[in-house]
Parts: sequence; C-alpha cells; structure tokens
Amino acid sequence: MSGVPTDDDDDGWGRIPDAPDGAPRSAPTDPRKLRDKLRRSGFAYLQRYSSSEAHFSGLMEKKLRRWEAAGYVALGEASVADLVSELAREFRELGLIDDAGFAASRVASARRKGTSRLKIALGLRAKGVDGDLAQTVIAEEGTDETVAALRFCRRRRIGPWRRGERPDRDGLNREIAVLVRQGFAAQLARSVVLLSLPEAEEKLEAD
Repeated sequence: MSGVPTDDDDDGWGRIPDAPDGAPRSAPTDPRKLRDKLRRSGFAYLQRYSSSEAHFSGLMEKKLRRWEAAGYVALGEASVADLVSELAREFRELGLIDDAGFAASRVASARRKGTSRLKIALGLRAKGVDGDLAQTVIAEEGTDETVAALRFCRRRRIGPWRRGERPDRDGLNREIAVLVRQGFAAQLARSVVLLSLPEAEEKLEAD
C-alpha cells in the first residue's frame, strides 16, 4: 500500500470537532496538507468499512465540507470535486476501492440471509453501485430465488417453519404479504408458504 499513510491520527472518520479551538482559518490550507488530511481520513474509513466508489466519494465530499464549515480547513481555490476524484482514483488503483468486489460481498451476505434479488439491487443502488454491475453480480452469485425465500422463512419462522398448524387463508395471506414486502414475487411467495417442512428442507439441502 505504498503512498498511503497507515497512522490513524485525529483525522480519523468522525473525530473532527464541530467547533475547533482558535479562530477560523482565513488563509487557504496548503493543498498538499489538505490532500494528506483527506487521504488519512479516507484510509482510516476504509480500514473499518468496505464501500463503493460513489458512496466513498460522497462521504469524503461531506467530510471536506464539514471541515470547512468548522473552520478546520480553508479550501480557497481548491476544488472539492477534484480532491475527492483524485483520492478515489488513487484508492481504486491501490485496490482499496473495488465496486465489483464490494457488490459481490454484499450479495453473498444478503443471499445467505434470504434477501430477494430486488431488495439487494435496491440496496446496492443506494450505495452507489452501477445498476448493470449489480445485476451482473446478483446473477453470477447464482442463488435460486426460491431458496432465498426459504432461507428468509426459516429465519423469520414463517411458512414451513411456522410454529403450530398451517393457518387459515387469512393467515397464509399474511405470510405471503411478508415475503412480497421483502421483494419476492407473489406467486413464488404463495408456493413457498404452502410447502411442508420436509419439502422445504429438501429444497435447501439440494441447493
């Protein structure tokens, strides 16, 4: 990780005071020092969290604006967009930011929990992942949607894993509605909640 500071000093994420001691700076901060401050802050963040490039860039822009508003730095003629873009490019080239890897990790984790394709896609979009990339990663992960729905049912103890006898029509419709709200198709949800426990477990074991 040549060129990236490894010390986690007071520029770490979320540690900049809202009202630093001393008068606000009137002279622009040295551009080199400004880049170093942002680099240390960004690196400290990525040591703790994974992120898409767009999400990371948005956070870094907010960080710079917060520093400026608090009087911690004075941007002068420095361009926030240029500073953030330069940092994101540097971290991408170093492999610290990898949208495909970020998406693959999120998809794998979500599918193990029984999350629908639709909900995953919406979550990735909210994190700034390109829509086409998200769809590709979801498709390549390969979990069948029925299997994902069964995993969700097992976790929530509904459908084949409900306690007690199969409910009446209204009760079944409530279970179906739970799955639909999670992004599963209504027809698939109906077929899943009607499975017996042995049938459901067999499908999961076959996956």
